[in-house]
Amino acid sequence: MAQIKSITLYTAAAGLNTRLDPQRLTQGVRDNPGLVELSQAVNISIDDRGLVSLRNGDTLAQAGEFHSLFCDGRDCFVVQERAGDAAIMQVIPDLSLNGIRSGLSTDRRMAWCQVNNDTLYSNGVENGIIRGGASVPWTAGTYAGPDADLAFETSVPRASHIGFRPGGQLLLAEGPAIWINHLPFQFGLFSKRQGYIGFDSDVMMLAVVRDGFFASDSHRTWFFRKAEGWYAYRQELAEDAPALLGSLAHDRVSLREVGLEGNGFGRVWASSKGICLGTDDGSLINLIEDQINYPTGYVRGSCLLRKKTVIHTVY
Repeated sequence: MAQIKSITLYTAAAGLNTRLDPQRLTQGVRDNPGLVELSQAVNISIDDRGLVSLRNGDTLAQAGEFHSLFCDGRDCFVVQERAGDAAIMQVIPDLSLNGIRSGLSTDRRMAWCQVNNDTLYSNGVENGIIRGGASVPWTAGTYAGPDADLAFETSVPRASHIGFRPGGQLLLAEGPAIWINHLPFQFGLFSKRQGYIGFDSDVMMLAVVRDGFFASDSHRTWFFRKAEGWYAYRQELAEDAPALLGSLAHDRVSLREVGLEGNGFGRVWASSKGICLGTDDGSLINLIEDQINYPTGYVRGSCLLRKKTVIHTVY
């Protein structure tokens, strides 16, 4: 009787690679002959050692249609689509919901920003501030400085993206423009004559880092490096590709946690070329461009950071 030999097909996975023909993918290396690259990966997770396992399942917490989930170390909020309106709901630790504001426009992605104990929000049509568990109006401020020929907006821009820089500077992206507040922590005082940056198309993404902020329109991604003066920024091309709308992860990522040198941090989002890491110094690193060939025609996405893992979708 012939002896049956066991053959090890693989012991670990190096990740997904859709750029090469499956026949050319890595099928082991000298130090690890069982390490392979995958041409397809469905419903699996791969840890730092290359161990492949099925992803954890899920349990329904709340029935309904929800989007724009947000938490930045304090309270957690989500938008619920309902018959005839949308509502902001606070997610309680036991996963029950507490109503914050109803009567909002439907099918509008919500932008959020946590500043101290306040959560600023805007969906491009309505805005407000969540303070002490309740929504209060986000009203225009009143200028009380030296006499000057300044014209201020009579209402706060209805932003689709919100960013906050240390020192009290608020950035509001409304359509093809980014507004900058006139005075530190005066979040209702905006002057189009001074604090206004224009683009060729609507802003798709706004990500604040230490030395400035990244911003994308529908064509390419820029870095605006902070210069001398409250409104002063130097515009630099970061990537010749746009960000996917809604793909910016709220949390910062440590460079060391993703295997890069330095002690700084960065922000993660998805562009039409892959998952991008925008660092504190204004550098942009595409983390998967050499491995994954992105499909064309996708303009929206989402990213979630979970320790060292980026959970990402495009649609």
